[in-house]
Amino acid sequence: MKSLIIATAAVASFASVAHAGPVTNLQFLEAARCRGLAGSENLGKLDTAALDAFLRTEASARDPAALNSAQNKMKSAAKEADAASGDKKAKLLAEREGACGAYMGGAK
Repeated sequence: MKSLIIATAAVASFASVAHAGPVTNLQFLEAARCRGLAGSENLGKLDTAALDAFLRTEASARDPAALNSAQNKMKSAAKEADAASGDKKAKLLAEREGACGAYMGGAK
């Protein structure tokens, strides 16, 4: 039941981000970091289809510098997540469940 409530809240958050109008470069970079965390085997890889679609759609409105920064954020987050253990792993899981929920589309 708890996971259903969390998934529903995440989907609602994602919908609000997706339909809230233009996404800032900061939000785009946050979503890229979330993609890196979501793809980590160490944290438990999630379905990233909704996040990938969001990033693909938003990439068309970005300049090359923002796209490069997004790629770097994604790689850095994945590397950080894959090497994490203990408290660091718990912190990254909390970030992925909390802050990334708006971009994840309820993937669990």
